[in-house]
Amino acid sequence: MKPLQARIARGFTLLEMVITIAIFAFIYVWAASFLGSALQGRDQLTASADIMERNQRAMTFLTLDFEQLVSRPVRDPYGDPQPAIMGRDNYVEFTRLGWSNPFGLRKRSEMQRVMYSLEEGTLYRRYWPVLDANVATELQEDVLLENVETFTVRYLDLTPQGEWQWLELWPDVAMLSQPVWQQRLPKSIEVEIELEDGDIIHRFYRTVVNPWI
Repeated sequence: MKPLQARIARGFTLLEMVITIAIFAFIYVWAASFLGSALQGRDQLTASADIMERNQRAMTFLTLDFEQLVSRPVRDPYGDPQPAIMGRDNYVEFTRLGWSNPFGLRKRSEMQRVMYSLEEGTLYRRYWPVLDANVATELQEDVLLENVETFTVRYLDLTPQGEWQWLELWPDVAMLSQPVWQQRLPKSIEVEIELEDGDIIHRFYRTVVNPWI
């Protein structure tokens, strides 16, 4: 049997213990920093993917609605006729085709009255379950985008004098004296959405011809 002094000599010295602890501490700090960076990168990718998905969803609704705009006036809940499309500051309302009704299971039109409205930084898409509403008709609402700075819609018009002009409001004042079913539609519609983070969604949409004119 080896003497006790020889067995004690095989143990770790204080310096070796300090070095070992320092190495493990360094590895722990490096691993924690690497894991934190990886988690932060994952969160950033998730946030970017959510923003892209949100913007893509908004573009899908805008495209389906504006590209199927149709010249179909409606009556408001009080029975007054309203133009096929009417737009004011941060607001546009119109009739569109293409409201899916598979196999005609629901007793309703495939046309839909929709409205886009910017209120306190939130862009809403609203629609009515019927075209000619009454006071009991409940408006349906979806949040399309949040953190919106501006929502701008402009209307390209060809005047009877053959002049092209972009209008901020629709119908133009000159058309208000005409019956709503005889009012022409804008030739094109420009939509611009500026988000609070600086991103801009900008599109142009062509419209159909009013068959009643």
